[in-house]
Amino acid sequence: MIKQILKKILQYYLKFVTKMVLFIYRPTVIAIAGSSSKVFVKDEINRVLRESGVAVRSNPKSFNTEIGLPLAILNLPSGYNSYIDWLPVIWKAFLALFRSGFPRYLVLELGVSDVRDMKYLLSIIKPEIAVITDITQRYLEGFGNMDELVGEYEYLVSSMSKDGLAVLNYDNFRIKQMSESARCKIIFYGFNQGADWQAKLISHSDSGQKVEIKSPSGTTVYNINRHGQHHIYASLAGAIIRNYVELEKKKI
Repeated sequence: MIKQILKKILQYYLKFVTKMVLFIYRPTVIAIAGSSSKVFVKDEINRVLRESGVAVRSNPKSFNTEIGLPLAILNLPSGYNSYIDWLPVIWKAFLALFRSGFPRYLVLELGVSDVRDMKYLLSIIKPEIAVITDITQRYLEGFGNMDELVGEYEYLVSSMSKDGLAVLNYDNFRIKQMSESARCKIIFYGFNQGADWQAKLISHSDSGQKVEIKSPSGTTVYNINRHGQHHIYASLAGAIIRNYVELEKKKI
């Protein structure tokens, strides 16, 4: 009982400090959500942003829940199950309010395992961009049915402001439907005809795969040094975010 109370106090303390830090530094938040492939998409977006020359931070490990997400934003380790190890973390969280060099972009994977998890995570962050990777029935633990699971991601998309951007997997029918309740701009990506950014596998080799990506501005061939469709999806999402950042730079 005492352990649960202390965990709640820690959770809301980290939430308060994190919201203050986000208010002070105002980074662009890119949320990565879905029941699979989040890590690949997060890592690819993190990579293309670094290549674009902007300061960026993303979740280490699986820091994507009610306590892990604030730690990822504040760039702090977890104390895990040690009360002693949490003491310096609590102090460093406070010091983060005065730390310089906060990144311009945060690429944050969001983990949901129960109903209303997304609502809590969005009480901490307000993403300007959301990427929905995929939704499968493999991860229904904690949910009564598929509709409850999908509802978590629908909540994210419908919560985006009209100035925001939702990047949605066109190949997943349930994700594609989320555009109907969105106020923000939508970009669809995938393999199927009709996606705004569409991928076509050209060839496989021992060193990876060659992919053609069609976008509103033209066609580009990418060499991906890894195998698997999930890496192609990640490359699509990364290309969209790179294009977004380049357009934002031109506005400055």
